[in-house]
Amino acid sequence: MPTGISLCMIVRNEAQYLDACLKSVNGVADEVIVVDTGSTDSTVEIASSHGAKIVTHAWDNDFSSARNVALESAVGDWILVLDADEELSEKSREKIRGLVKASRADGVEIIVRSEMPETDVLKYEDMGIVRLFRNRSAYRYQMPVHEQIRGSIEKSGGKIERSDLVILHHGYSRKLVQGAVDRGARNLEILRRALSRSENDPYLHYQTGVTLMSMGRKEEAYAEMKKVLGLDYVGMGSAILERLFMKMSQLALESNENDNAISYANRCLDYNPTNGIAMYVAAVGLLSMNEITEGYQMLLRIRENGGGNLRLDIQLEHLIKACKELLRI
Repeated sequence: MPTGISLCMIVRNEAQYLDACLKSVNGVADEVIVVDTGSTDSTVEIASSHGAKIVTHAWDNDFSSARNVALESAVGDWILVLDADEELSEKSREKIRGLVKASRADGVEIIVRSEMPETDVLKYEDMGIVRLFRNRSAYRYQMPVHEQIRGSIEKSGGKIERSDLVILHHGYSRKLVQGAVDRGARNLEILRRALSRSENDPYLHYQTGVTLMSMGRKEEAYAEMKKVLGLDYVGMGSAILERLFMKMSQLALESNENDNAISYANRCLDYNPTNGIAMYVAAVGLLSMNEITEGYQMLLRIRENGGGNLRLDIQLEHLIKACKELLRI
């Protein structure tokens, strides 16, 4: 089976991260396609030093458009997609060649592990995203922001499989992107424009809510995510729905809606029983309603799962101790 891999990227003023990204795929990618959307720093020079083919594309507020320009230039049998603030993990570098050689799938989910800011309750967040797929003309990105390739693969009858490959993403730990652009403001503008054309798209409402939440505009974020539940949202997929209900549970808890917080947390746990945030929200909601036994059991469940990737280890143990004293155990 053909196994040539083309790395496809879009960049703009990414000199700070690009070298590390490209070093992480040294020996993995047979060719590197870099679409530059208007860099004014040394991004292009860094890409060229790694032997990349540089394609210039005027930025038109559409990430899918730029992604697809890269795909049009690729000649490999497989496409690997990375952003400049990402790196392929060391173990994944060792596995990826064997995976594409053996795979009968059309697309492969890779775990994108996003490093979260110090102020976030999570140390990192994992999400399976199709970042490796066969180079076929029918497979093209959709959506102007938070762009997706999965839909076009599935629409063409392609099969998608999961993998244990990991991409390390550093971008969420920084507010500014592309040199000095505010990530939230940029994404919100693109999403608002897209919603003006597709007001009943649940994915756009979800991503708008996520963006508003990251900007600290929590009431607006909560209202936006509630809109999703009035639309045909099931097709968004279990990974996104897990995160929708996880985030809604957090926002409900902050709004002192303990019943809703617990309900949304449980819906999240239906998709992923080990989601640490949902378990923690449910526990706090139960304790706030004086349901000490149920809250205590949920706290123990978090501990049994190793605390997941929460930054709340000390707080968790304090809550467990307080519950034991209240329950006299």
